[in-house]
Amino acid sequence: MQRSVPANVPRSRRLSPLSVIVAVLLLLLAGCDSGSRAPADPFATPRSGGVLRLALSADPVSLDPFTASNYAVAYGNLLSAIYDPLVWVDPSTGSVQAHLAESFTPDATARVWTLGLRPGVVFSDGTPLDAAAVKANWQMHADPASHSAYAPAAAGLKLTILDPLHLAVELPAPNAHFNRTVANGLSYVASPRALGDPKALAVRPVGAGPFVLAEHGPGRIVLRRNASYWQPGRPYLDEIDAQVVPTDKTVPGAIADHTVDLGTVTSPLTAKEAADRHLGLVDLHLSGGLMLLFNTRRPPFDTPAARHAIADSLSAAEMDRRFAGGLGSAARGIFSDTSPLANNQLGAKDDDPQAAAAAFDMLTAGGKKPFDFTFLTVGGTSSGPPPEAVYIQQQVQRFPNVHMKIEVVDTATLIQRNVSGDFDVVLSGLWMSDPEPVLFDFLRPSSPTNISGYANQEVTDAMNDARLLVQMDARREQYTRVQVQLNKDLPFWVYQQAANAVVFEPRLTGIQPFADGVLLFDRIGLRK
Repeated sequence: MQRSVPANVPRSRRLSPLSVIVAVLLLLLAGCDSGSRAPADPFATPRSGGVLRLALSADPVSLDPFTASNYAVAYGNLLSAIYDPLVWVDPSTGSVQAHLAESFTPDATARVWTLGLRPGVVFSDGTPLDAAAVKANWQMHADPASHSAYAPAAAGLKLTILDPLHLAVELPAPNAHFNRTVANGLSYVASPRALGDPKALAVRPVGAGPFVLAEHGPGRIVLRRNASYWQPGRPYLDEIDAQVVPTDKTVPGAIADHTVDLGTVTSPLTAKEAADRHLGLVDLHLSGGLMLLFNTRRPPFDTPAARHAIADSLSAAEMDRRFAGGLGSAARGIFSDTSPLANNQLGAKDDDPQAAAAAFDMLTAGGKKPFDFTFLTVGGTSSGPPPEAVYIQQQVQRFPNVHMKIEVVDTATLIQRNVSGDFDVVLSGLWMSDPEPVLFDFLRPSSPTNISGYANQEVTDAMNDARLLVQMDARREQYTRVQVQLNKDLPFWVYQQAANAVVFEPRLTGIQPFADGVLLFDRIGLRK
């Protein structure tokens, strides 16, 4: 859900896994010229040289691979440019692709994986990127002292160096999709020489990517071509000039007035603005989307009846009409309509005022006792709270003795209260090309990203079973179990399908997004 990229994306070191959730909130709660341009072509061959102006959401406190948020709406593009990924997930196919890694394969049990690295890759300080470097990074992720946002992915790994370019990885339990876990959180590797001083690494990152940090000032970061980059003739660009987009601008608006050249958007309205301005647009095909997330740990949403009452009060189609101009797609659950894992006959129910009335009648004892809750949000305008919150309040307060308070807080407070579980219901979001590992962590009890506190053994068992399967039909069967149980329990209600897209100035080409819209910067450049 993106409009302009705001300047107050989360800065907490420990809580960066939540950056996407908060960014979703911030980007949602915001509010053409169509000059003559050459048609955009994301796949043409670039020429060498030139500067790319990259949209930034905020000044990053950290650029190390442990505590910086790696989502496109946060700092993922900076991390990709500085470090290069070991492996990445193609959102158009869901397949895992090797990059700095040459191979990453499991044994027959899916318990032991072997990582093979490309020969001749060095960090920008001249240190080889070898098996020892990957091992040192993954051990640091697992060390509580690092406060790594991605510690759960590295926890319990037994790492054995087989030779300089091969690392054996023994998992605590079999997982046929561990390569996706690496792509999601362990794919960026810093020079071992820099790991001894985490504070310095946060502001002076040392990676093996196509660019190195040259300048870091308020509202602006400059990256320059890495002279020791492993791919001859790349990167094509000389420089990346990353700039914070003002909060009163959309990314397409900032591109149109030549402030930036490229950014990731997550709103159908913003994507339409980009199309109307004749900008380049690469749509991603992700599951997840915008949702209401309930705190299942405490009243009033510790019972499915209360959660269903809210969803039955609301209409996903109406929310799309009001807040996305009818350009989005009403969600039918956690998977997109196009996902091969979706069972489209299992869409969660909504827009049933009679069912809502019956549920609230039970919850209020026939209207005799109040049903009170608070909707926690960021954003809003000088004239009042965000319109999404106002719509929800109006809908649920149609029923006798149902009261919803809207509480608008700043980003830091929202993050702290999400993590501590001090909320009733909050606007949230999730983006994923595959349920591994994002949905697994989102629903797994005790996971730091399981903000709702949801726990159901049937769901946990189904997700664990799915981890052992690679055939799509067999995986779909397990995720159908997940969808059926989620429809019963409704720990969250997804109302709009994910709508992520990369928007770019048409003179750019070589656009290859991964994850939620992060780019591979070895191949991007200016058109010939």
